[in-house]
Amino acid sequence: MEAVREINEELAITGQPTPDKLLQLVEKGYRSVVNLRSPTEVGFWDDEQQTIEQLGIHYANFPIHTDSLTPNFLLQLIQKFAALPRPILIHCDSGVRSSVIAFVQIAIKQGMSVEDALHTAVPLLRRGIHQQISLSQIPVY
Repeated sequence: MEAVREINEELAITGQPTPDKLLQLVEKGYRSVVNLRSPTEVGFWDDEQQTIEQLGIHYANFPIHTDSLTPNFLLQLIQKFAALPRPILIHCDSGVRSSVIAFVQIAIKQGMSVEDALHTAVPLLRRGIHQQISLSQIPVY
């Protein structure tokens, strides 16, 4: 698992967690894990939900594709996130999608419209995927 980046007290992001690192999630007190990967992606961990739930952590899979990001989709996603126990760890394969979704959540919470958040986030998402940016390249502050 790549390093976990704690965005605030309720939200953290990372790349794909590995089975041997899951106890760290329990130790850090995460109550929910959100997987943004599609089951059709290479490297999707089929037993992730079962393994995480056995540790007493809530699991949700909300696959995200760049072409599915619309204001309506984002609103639905944010509403689903609001119902999850916190703190939440959001992950994808490299951390790019999880970073963008964390940005959108925070931007909307701070008063940005869904349309403006989407307008800002989608180019970041596409650039991150295109350049294959890894979460490990994002500095920790």
